[in-house]
Amino acid sequence: MKKKLIFAAAAIVVIAAVIIGAALLAPSGTQGAKEVTVTVIDQTQDPEKEVLNETFHTDAQTLSEFLQETEALDAELSQSEYGSLLESIAGLTQDMDNGPWLTYSSENNASCLAAGYCPAADDVMIEDGDAFVFTLIASF
Repeated sequence: MKKKLIFAAAAIVVIAAVIIGAALLAPSGTQGAKEVTVTVIDQTQDPEKEVLNETFHTDAQTLSEFLQETEALDAELSQSEYGSLLESIAGLTQDMDNGPWLTYSSENNASCLAAGYCPAADDVMIEDGDAFVFTLIASF
């Protein structure tokens, strides 16, 4: 009986350590005011067309928060089982089934660089000086 109590207590300590560690190690965006540059390109046009190239000020911590809060981007996001999904930005709308599709990239965002690509918008932590390029493409 005493061994069972010791094992149960040890299991509780391990579970608590994992939960606390996960909370402490979870990525978090930079708090406070940031400048974020957004470029939107329509590659379905010939020649391709730059729709927007502007720098915005935000307190958002994630890319999805930034997109939702920045009215000038006219971004529409929907929720899926994988998190926020960008449906349209700056008047460009994607069709997930048939195309065209919206993609985004960054050459200086830490989350994108660490993964080798930009992950889901909910997981992209933004920092001051980040620049993102959103591109409407006809094919991959």
